[in-house]
Amino acid sequence: MARQNFVGLVISQGKMAKTVKVRVQQKSYNKKIHKELIKRKDYLVHDEGEICREGDLVRIEATRPLSPRKFFAVAEIKKNKGQQFAKYEEEAKNQVLQEENIKASFFLKRRKETSQQDIIKDLYQIQKLSLSSPERITFSENEINKVNELKLKYGITSWPPKEKLFDLNVEKLSQEIENLKLELNKIQKEVELDKKLMEIIENENKVEIILQKMGKQNTSDLKNSIKKNLCKKYLKSAQHSELIELGLTSN
Repeated sequence: MARQNFVGLVISQGKMAKTVKVRVQQKSYNKKIHKELIKRKDYLVHDEGEICREGDLVRIEATRPLSPRKFFAVAEIKKNKGQQFAKYEEEAKNQVLQEENIKASFFLKRRKETSQQDIIKDLYQIQKLSLSSPERITFSENEINKVNELKLKYGITSWPPKEKLFDLNVEKLSQEIENLKLELNKIQKEVELDKKLMEIIENENKVEIILQKMGKQNTSDLKNSIKKNLCKKYLKSAQHSELIELGLTSN
């Protein structure tokens, strides 16, 4: 007897081991309106090799009951669009991080320049309208009040000031800039780490070499997600010479 077959789209994967959810569309005749309608039904399907990805078009085939809700297994991948979508998502993520890195660097530069220009302008206004300046009489009352506010802002009681100005503000600004630089460096390292990890995952030989260096035996029994996490852990602690050996960086 022929086994029941359906062609459907993988809509979910990775939530359960060796299991994907496949959506199948079928025509169903509605007796009330005397028309055929599209009916959708989701199946839990066994994926022995865990090779299906969201977006793949697959053919599923009835099999012995593998669980209370799993009666089908993947028989064929007709179109592996899911692999292409996954690769595109990973590349898009890295590209977005790089763009954010560039924008943040530009923002830091502009912020530093603007802050320095504002301080110089404020000092110029205070100097021009200080008590020792004969030009004070040429300023309006509003301008005088504005300069008095600037003196209060920077804690100036006389001109030229006897104490250092802006120590607290400059130190605070410098610390914010340093914190942002550290955050940018962290993002850049994550981008580089993801690139190297993707390069390793696409090469089974490199994965095996890394797992062997970490003392793992029977690597064929390990899930792909575990292999990926182990490779990521190795990259975080690997020496530069080891990365060169794997061809992940240049001299």
